Parts: sequence; C-alpha cells; structure tokens
Amino acid sequence: MKRRASDDRRKHERPYQGEGIDRRQLLAKIIFGTVAAAGAFGLASDAQASDERRVFEVAALGHTFTFIPAPGATDPTNWRGTTFFVEGDLYRRGTIPVGYENWDPSSATPIGHWLARGWFINRVGRPGEDDRPEPPSIVHNEFLIGRMAPDRLFPPDQLTSSGLGGSSGPGGMPLHSVVGGTGRYLGAKGAVTFHSIGTNITGAPNFVCDFRLLSDAR
Repeated sequence: MKRRASDDRRKHERPYQGEGIDRRQLLAKIIFGTVAAAGAFGLASDAQASDERRVFEVAALGHTFTFIPAPGATDPTNWRGTTFFVEGDLYRRGTIPVGYENWDPSSATPIGHWLARGWFINRVGRPGEDDRPEPPSIVHNEFLIGRMAPDRLFPPDQLTSSGLGGSSGPGGMPLHSVVGGTGRYLGAKGAVTFHSIGTNITGAPNFVCDFRLLSDAR
C-alpha cells in the first residue's frame, strides 16, 4: 500500500513532457502561427527596389523536431523557457508545389539545409504577470546554401536570421532580422518573411523564405 502511494506521488510530480501535443500544429505555430493563404507573399514595408531579393523554399522535417519543456510549462500557451530544435531541407524557389499536403521532400533535390532553434516566450496564468499567449516563441534560423558532406562540413554560403515566431491572431506574418551571413552573403543585413505553402509527409510544414538584403547604398 505504501509503495503504491509512493508510485502515485512520483507520477503526479513528474515534470510535464508535452503529452497530447499536436506536433504538426505546434511546429507550424513556431514558424508562422497559422497556415497562410498559399502564394500570399509580402515584403518588408521598408523594402526598396535597390535591395537584393533572395527566395528559398523549405520542407521542415517533422522527425527532427524536438523540445524540452521548461519548469512551470503546462501547455503550448504557457511554455515560457521551453527550448526547441528543428531542421529541414532547403530548395530553390519554385521547387515545392503550392497548396500540396503530404508532399515528399525526397522527390526533389535540396540545395541546402535550414536549422532552427529557440525558446517559447508565451505565458498564461502565472501569478503577478499578464497573460501573453502569443507570439509563441523567439527563433534563430541558419540557412545553409549548400549541403553538408564528409568532405565539406561547413558550406561557405550561409544566411542567419532572428525574430519572433508567428501568431495565430491578427498581428501579422512573422518578420525576422537578417543578422549576418558568410560566403557570397558575407555581412548580410535586411529582413526575411515566412509564408506557409503546404505540408509534407514528415508531418511538418513547407514554407517560403523571402529575403530582402539591403544594398550597399543603404
């Protein structure tokens, strides 16, 4: 009887591990909130014609998505401090068909990798704090234009961005700062927006990354 009570207590005290979470919806929320209208592309409001535009497509890989709930996390509206990581395949613009569900990433040849890591920042029901269920996260993205291989572990052309994760409310699409780059993008600065265009067979979203890189004149 005493052993059963002890087992029940340990079960009750076990930290929350994200049971019952819809991983596909959670990953989509991290990137851009809800699924946007296919092809509804927009640019940063301060973009100029002299800026350089670069557009890539990504198939996030659901089996790479992992997260570690923080102490006090109870559900995806109250996950402040929870860490996550996910990666995906990077493709040229026009590779992934728009509006498709369960697209197969292996049906096209990727040109690089997308790696994302970050933390949830949302909170609900915490004593002494206002509720802030959205935006859900802050995300740091690495775009490797080139594939990692045993003879080339570090593709020379890279872009890096950082910003808030998407919102499912009326607050607008996520806009990230371009905070650097290497190779042909050395010293890059500007902005990037993200647009959902469908899903793939790994249970994860496909999306477009629309970069506007500032010209040297700005």
